[in-house]
Amino acid sequence: MRKDLSIVVIEPIHTDGIEILENSGKVIQLPPASTWKNLLRVSREADAFITRGFVKIPRKVLAAAEKLKVIGVHGVGVDHIDVNFAEERGIQIARTPAALTDTVAEFTIGLMLSLLRRIPTADVAVRTGEWNRKYSVLVGADLMGKTVGIIGLGRIGSGVARRLKVFDVNLIYYKRTRNPELEKQLDIEYVPFDKLLKTSDIISIHVPLTPETYHMISQKEFELMKPGVCIVNTSRGAVVDEKALSRALKRNKVAGAALDVFEFEPLNLESPLIKSNNVILTPHLAASSTEALRRMAITVAEEVIKILHGKTKDIGPS
Repeated sequence: MRKDLSIVVIEPIHTDGIEILENSGKVIQLPPASTWKNLLRVSREADAFITRGFVKIPRKVLAAAEKLKVIGVHGVGVDHIDVNFAEERGIQIARTPAALTDTVAEFTIGLMLSLLRRIPTADVAVRTGEWNRKYSVLVGADLMGKTVGIIGLGRIGSGVARRLKVFDVNLIYYKRTRNPELEKQLDIEYVPFDKLLKTSDIISIHVPLTPETYHMISQKEFELMKPGVCIVNTSRGAVVDEKALSRALKRNKVAGAALDVFEFEPLNLESPLIKSNNVILTPHLAASSTEALRRMAITVAEEVIKILHGKTKDIGPS
C-alpha cells in the first residue's frame, strides 16, 4: 500500500474518516474558512481532494493539480466542481448519496411539520411571554389530508415520500423520467409539472442543480401555484428564485417556506427572506446528523482510497 499519497481534506470531516485516510497517506486539512485560493496553494501535491461542497473547485485549481486522480464528495452535490474539466482530465468523482438519504429525508419531514405547526414561532412566543398568541397567529395546519407534491423522486425524494405515507397524505410527484415501479411501492401518482404546481398544498424539492433546474421555481411557477401553498427546499438553493419567492411570500401567495439551502451561502443578512416571519431558515443542515456525518466521512474515505489504489467506483447517483 502506497504511503506517499497526498490527500487534501478541504472542509472538516469526521475523525473516523481522517483515520482511514491517514492509514494510506499524508493528509492535509485546510483551515476553517478556506477558499479556493487556499486550495490552489496545496493542489500541486494532491493525489485526491475531499470536499463537502462549500469551497469552489474551479478549472484553475484542477489545472494546477497535476497529480489529482479523484475528488471525493462528502455528500451528493457537484455544482461547486468544474465537472466537465475534471472529466477531461480523467479525474474521477466519488459521491456518498446512500450515506445521507435517510437523514435528509427525516430533516425534510421535520421542516414540513415545523412550518405547518409554526413551531419555531411558538418557541419564540413562549420565550418572550406572548403565550396568548396560541389563540391567533400560532394556530397551524395538519399535515394529514394535504396533497404533497414532490419534485424529483430519486433517493431522497422517494425517502421523503416513504415517510409521508404514514401521515395519510395524497402523494404526487414530477420527474423527467417516470418510475412506475416506485409509483406502486409508494402509492404515489405521477403528474405533469404544471399540474403539480397547481394542485399541491405542500411542494418538496429534491433535484440536483443543473442548467435545466436553475430557477425552475420562479415567478411563472409561483403564479401557477394554489394560494396558501407551502414550499420546502432541501436540495440546492438556486433551484428556487429567491427574489420571486420573497415576492410570493409578501403577498401570501405562498403561506410559508422552509429553506435549508440558498443560491449563495451563507445567506446575506440583507436578504428579504431574513425579515420574513413565515419562513424557516436553516444553514444547509439537512445531512448534518452525528450518524450521517460519520457515515459520509467513512464512505468517502474508503472510496477515495480504493480509487487511488486502482479500483474504480462510482458510489452512484443521488
